[in-house]
Amino acid sequence: MSGGVSVKRPWLKPGVDPLALLRKSAAVFCYGTLLLPRYQRRLFGRTVTASPAVLRGWRLRMGYDGYRFIQPSPHQSVCGSLLWLTPAQLNAADCWEDVPYYQRESVCLRSRNKAIQAWVYTRRQGQGRSCPAQRFTTHTSARLVLRTYRHFFQV
Repeated sequence: MSGGVSVKRPWLKPGVDPLALLRKSAAVFCYGTLLLPRYQRRLFGRTVTASPAVLRGWRLRMGYDGYRFIQPSPHQSVCGSLLWLTPAQLNAADCWEDVPYYQRESVCLRSRNKAIQAWVYTRRQGQGRSCPAQRFTTHTSARLVLRTYRHFFQV
């Protein structure tokens, strides 16, 4: 409470300290579908507040499979947003990004003029072409289906 005015936080369960949640949260740099409220509600159970961020030394690419990814590139940068996710939400994001197809890497980026250590999903060995500056991928209007992926290898 602040000045006798209660602040509603429907996503916060009664008796849970919001600062304790923040300490357990992980920063994740997003540049695609994880920024869409529809996907956030389905994956995380609520929308997550995003703050603008820039990842320098990386470039945005469009894979031949139709999915966007980032790769290291010394003189380029990727604009996106920073999400603070709980461990359960980070696990849901890993499933969505189909790790190990995408790799989750730790990077240092800038958000609101501060250096922040964050996770980002990359495909260093991915093949593709330059990506248009549109904010999201073209498949965002498709019906959202969540499933667990299993990778099978034949011997």
